[in-house]
Amino acid sequence: MKFGPGSAANRIALLGWLIYAAATLLLGIAVYFATHAAFSRQIDERIEQATSALLIEYHDDGVGGVQSALDQQGRNRPIGLGTALFDARGARIAGNLAIPLTEPGWRNIVFHDPGEGREQARAQVTVLPGNYRLVVAADLESLETIDHTILAMFGVTVVVLLLLGLAGALLLARYLHRRLAGIEATSSAIVRGDFTRRAGIGTAGDEFDRVALSLNTMLDRIAGLIANLRQVTAGLAHDLRTPLSHLRNHLERMRGGQGQAATGASIDEAVAQADNVLALFDAILRISEVEEGSLRRAFSAVDLSTLVSELGDTLVLLAEDERHFLHVAVGDGIRVQGDRELIAQALTNLVENALRHTPEGSVIGLQVRCDEGGALVTVSDNGPGIPEADHERAQQRFVRLESARSAPGHGLGLSMVRAIAQAHGATFSLGDAGPGLRAEIRFPKRIIA
Repeated sequence: MKFGPGSAANRIALLGWLIYAAATLLLGIAVYFATHAAFSRQIDERIEQATSALLIEYHDDGVGGVQSALDQQGRNRPIGLGTALFDARGARIAGNLAIPLTEPGWRNIVFHDPGEGREQARAQVTVLPGNYRLVVAADLESLETIDHTILAMFGVTVVVLLLLGLAGALLLARYLHRRLAGIEATSSAIVRGDFTRRAGIGTAGDEFDRVALSLNTMLDRIAGLIANLRQVTAGLAHDLRTPLSHLRNHLERMRGGQGQAATGASIDEAVAQADNVLALFDAILRISEVEEGSLRRAFSAVDLSTLVSELGDTLVLLAEDERHFLHVAVGDGIRVQGDRELIAQALTNLVENALRHTPEGSVIGLQVRCDEGGALVTVSDNGPGIPEADHERAQQRFVRLESARSAPGHGLGLSMVRAIAQAHGATFSLGDAGPGLRAEIRFPKRIIA
């Protein structure tokens, strides 16, 4: 995976850092102006309090009282809170603030500090009766000092935070790159044909782990499909080879001209072999059609109880012909959503499979009932059964276990049953009947009509 300017991990980390930097700057600016405003309000409040005290002096003793109060402040001390009183002619008659006559209201003024020269101050100018003007002002040097201190601290803090944010962004980019690199490496290996490669899954259970898990699940599914395709291809080739070889032999004999009667028999055998091949293709196409799922659109309510009962009447006769015993047990009023013909085919396959792979005199059970898990159809026998390790493999296409190789068939019966069950949203499983084999199709409650 590229770890350069074109890297999505870098872009995500850079975007995060830019957002972090913008947020830090905005926060710093907000803190600066909020602090400046708070200190400015404090200065204004001090000026207002001093002005109010002098106005009380004016109301008690007139202009003389104000002059007396201002004279007590001293004339030459450094100004923290300066005052001045002007008469109607604009002449300063009291106070320690050496400034010209100023317009009424709040003003920012410049005054002369005996120790530091020209300074700025915040002033409130109040007009007294007789056109006297009272000025109370506060030096803004302390506020400027606080502003400079905040700006200095803010500058240093911003630089440190931005450096920390940059370090975090680099770590984030490296982390994203590392996690995505594992998924990319797995995908690349799959592209090269290595279907055994899987993405690493961490223990955090985060989004990357879930993506890796989904990817691995998809790869497992693809590997299963490929294995199934190979198995189907090999099985199809194997099962076609025998009937096609027989068909070729019959055709060779026919070409040899061994008499009209013999030729007729060979033609009949050739037709039978051709029908066998066609039946095999029909079975494969039928399974594909069922697995495709398009048949679900025609599903309707199926009276499973009636279907099994009617099917049992027919299969009992077939079992008798095969010298077996078939017992049918049917629960009342069990209905499911599905295709009546497909369900009948699945049950017929299971019963015929039991007849084919159990010795004469075996007892076969066909049962349908309803329990807490839904509707359950069971076909069981007391024959030799199938080892548990082969239960899953026996449901694959063209798989014929060693015990069944001498019996006719192509190994498609159980795979057809499983396809039909899955098309109905049901589950198909094989189990031990103790002794014998038990095949179950369970229709969940949600599809019970």
